[in-house]
Amino acid sequence: MSERLLSASICLLLLTSMAPTVAAIGPSDSVIWGVSYDWSHFEGDVENMTGVDTNAVNEDLEDAADYAGFILETDQVVSGGSHFFVESWDDDVVVTIDDANGVSHQVTKRMTELTIRHGLLFDMGFTAAWIDENESIDIWMSASQEIVMVIDAVYTEYVDSDMMVYGGDLEMSGEYGQEADLSFNLQVIAADEVEAPEIDLGYSVSFEIPNLSSEWRVDQPVDYHHHLSEQPVNEESGNENGSEGDSEGGAVGQEYEGGLIRGDYSTITGYSLYLALDGLPAEDFGLNLDAFNVELSDSIPGTGDFREELPVASGAMWDWECPPVGGTEDLNIDGSTVEAQCGIAPPFPAGMAFMMGFSLIPAFDNGFQQLATVIEEQVGAWMEEISEEEGIFVCDDGEEIPAEWENDGWEDCSDGSDENEEQAGGTFTCDNGEVIPASWENDGEEDCSDGSDENDESADAMERFERMAEALMNTNLNKTMEAFGEKLEILVEDNVPSEPVLDIEDSCGIMFWTTEDSRVVGLALLNDEDGDDSMEVLLGPDIVGVAEHGVELNLLYFDGDDAREAKADILGLIDIRDIAPESRHDVEELYDILGDDFLPDLDQTDTDGDGVIDFFDQDDDGDGMFDWEDPDPLSGPVDEIVEDEIDTIPGPTTLAVITMLGAAAILMPRRED
Repeated sequence: MSERLLSASICLLLLTSMAPTVAAIGPSDSVIWGVSYDWSHFEGDVENMTGVDTNAVNEDLEDAADYAGFILETDQVVSGGSHFFVESWDDDVVVTIDDANGVSHQVTKRMTELTIRHGLLFDMGFTAAWIDENESIDIWMSASQEIVMVIDAVYTEYVDSDMMVYGGDLEMSGEYGQEADLSFNLQVIAADEVEAPEIDLGYSVSFEIPNLSSEWRVDQPVDYHHHLSEQPVNEESGNENGSEGDSEGGAVGQEYEGGLIRGDYSTITGYSLYLALDGLPAEDFGLNLDAFNVELSDSIPGTGDFREELPVASGAMWDWECPPVGGTEDLNIDGSTVEAQCGIAPPFPAGMAFMMGFSLIPAFDNGFQQLATVIEEQVGAWMEEISEEEGIFVCDDGEEIPAEWENDGWEDCSDGSDENEEQAGGTFTCDNGEVIPASWENDGEEDCSDGSDENDESADAMERFERMAEALMNTNLNKTMEAFGEKLEILVEDNVPSEPVLDIEDSCGIMFWTTEDSRVVGLALLNDEDGDDSMEVLLGPDIVGVAEHGVELNLLYFDGDDAREAKADILGLIDIRDIAPESRHDVEELYDILGDDFLPDLDQTDTDGDGVIDFFDQDDDGDGMFDWEDPDPLSGPVDEIVEDEIDTIPGPTTLAVITMLGAAAILMPRRED
């Protein structure tokens, strides 16, 4: 594969970006499928898959700390939703288009829509407190992250009656944004000294494509749809386009010189960065702490166009099986039976994949090159400011040199003004009135009888730190940490199952497509639940005669009318607060752990008077409905509440199976809401 082709593929994988100016709903007879995930169920799903109770692991940490004689509290909260949908249909109206050579062709349209919504909120808090007589250490840390991605892409493909492709049009919009913040406070009391540094830092980056349009026209028609309509022959074969079959008839693939792509785009690229330091002994070391406190940000709009050759690669594996699923299977979709071929194939047409990749390359390049230039300029100016604060000597002619070069015996300024003989040969007056050569000040020896010539505050600071460290070493701190580690190792053993509930190695993914119209109609993830070499459906459609897996995940699969309805529900979601509502992000326990510094100036309003303020109350007016389902969440309770109307927080559902399985393997301690 060429470097350009590889770049397009990588760019396509990075398609976690894009506002829905092109989002739409297909016809009622379209083929549609997708997956969704509600991240608020992450901890429960980790336990279902691995047998590891992350809440119990958190408790083990706290219990081990209590055993060792110090206080530790920690919690993590994750929420949000991920949604991925592919919808396709045929438009039988005959239209005329010209290929790259200007030749006209009578074709019809095949439409494909890709819709992605992903919003994630993550908060983490940690506090620890240790004390031994007069020495103590207190730690406070808060971290948060927000991620949002929105993608809407509509691909119009032009084909003839033989399913030969003559090109396509792409309309696309979207956005990717990521924001993270960290606050860290430390207080150490030792040897009658107190150090209490505070650090706050954060960043955000965003890339928005309000509009991207591109057009692809072939030099000669390409036949990649036949990879899903015709099973490979049982012998090696090649044609003038270079297609190759597997000797066992299992795989087919081909690369094409696809023709010409051209288009235009608009982008908005932005970033912000802040750093705030307080309580550090910077002055003791001759540093100006204010110079390190910085806030940088910018937003750069951009436009551009592109025109280049578009290579296309396509293929399918027909012999891929996940026993008992393989060959052809019958799927139940909206009460009808659909015969589908099993194997591995792209979820949407090859032309769409490569158009998206090659259209995004110039948009990404343009936006981030401009942003990189701005960041370099702003950060460079900040670094110069810090350098000046740390020590710059300005020569009489305006030239700048390091401050320590002044009066070092060498003329570093062009005009020699850095070698000031009067100052170099000057005197220093001690606090008691004695006069000594200026060069004797801070030379490591006390030349004044009262020692006032050795006034290097950095040396005093280092001595203070050494005294504090020595005082801590003489406490039970080391013994406490050893006891904590030993106890934690024992406690955690009870929460790690000898065998995982769901063995990832016994899983298998497979795609389904219809051969008569070369269209992917779904996917499935299967897992061997009982080790009998026969897999059950963990995620996917209703496959006739194949059992469902016993492990239930909040990763939901949709097809048919269910998918159509689920897609309609998310089309209007653009902002992170729409995709991942704060009302579902329960940080009450974090607030209890971290206190007012975590949520300063928190509104204490309690509308229904139930003792839980509205910020933490999932039913502010006490009417029996979750606020995110209530059209008027502050209206007050109704006269009658239907019993058992709600029993659990509904989950919107996940973007991709691999994402979910990979995240579960991390086994990070999270609190189940």
